[in-house]
Amino acid sequence: MQMRMRMRMRLKAKGHSASPRTALDLLARIHRHEGRIADRKLDGITTPSPEQLELFDTLNLSKPA
Repeated sequence: MQMRMRMRMRLKAKGHSASPRTALDLLARIHRHEGRIADRKLDGITTPSPEQLELFDTLNLSKPA
């Protein structure tokens, strides 16, 4: 519960309209992917949307790499 309160305070302090639940739902859409083609391993991450990138900035979180 405290984490959501802190998140709500950070969002409001930066003037963001998302609720903590909405913010978490949006950020949960980012996934890490792994695959193999023959002997080659490929991995990557979902490209964050502008809205997700804004949430990373608003919440002072490092962006996924």
